[in-house]
Amino acid sequence: MKKVILSISAMLLASLSFGQGNVSVLTQPGSLNGALIVQAGLMNDSDVLQLGTGDFAFVSQTGRYNESDVNQGGSGDIALVTQNGRRNDAYIGQIGASNMATIDQDGRRNDAVIGQAGTGNIAYTKQDGRRNAATTLQFGIGNSATTMQTGNDNTALTGQVGFSNTSLISQSNNDNFAGVLQLGSGHMSTITQTGAQNWGVVVQTN
Repeated sequence: MKKVILSISAMLLASLSFGQGNVSVLTQPGSLNGALIVQAGLMNDSDVLQLGTGDFAFVSQTGRYNESDVNQGGSGDIALVTQNGRRNDAYIGQIGASNMATIDQDGRRNDAVIGQAGTGNIAYTKQDGRRNAATTLQFGIGNSATTMQTGNDNTALTGQVGFSNTSLISQSNNDNFAGVLQLGSGHMSTITQTGAQNWGVVVQTN
């Protein structure tokens, strides 16, 4: 009887371990691309699709139940995703050349999206709270967008269409909303929200 109990316990443990495994899907139809995926947590999911030439993707998942999706269809683009929390969602889509996108998530249930179409655009999103949402879309050349969220339930939206625009959004409290839309060239915007339940929108054109 003791052997039977031990056998059943071993089977249950094996099933539990299998059920908590990570999943990684890397597809490279393009050429001269590189990807490094490191998963050390539980039930994380990473999908990387590289259709272009000379792109690089790095995904590190050390938390639980995180999801990362990277799609690259350009040339010389770089995508970096780091997830150390739980149930975070990160998406990076790149079409163009020499774009760089970074998402760093260390909280829970955060959502980050970066989309880049153009050349030499840079986007950085850092989330260290809970239930924050950040979306950055860049169309053009040489745009730069930074989003920093260290509180809870904040929302940040950044849209850049043009050349050499710069945006910085910093949210370090709770329930804030920030939106930036830059159309044209040479715009600079900074939004800092250290209080709670604020909203601010910046629209720049030329």
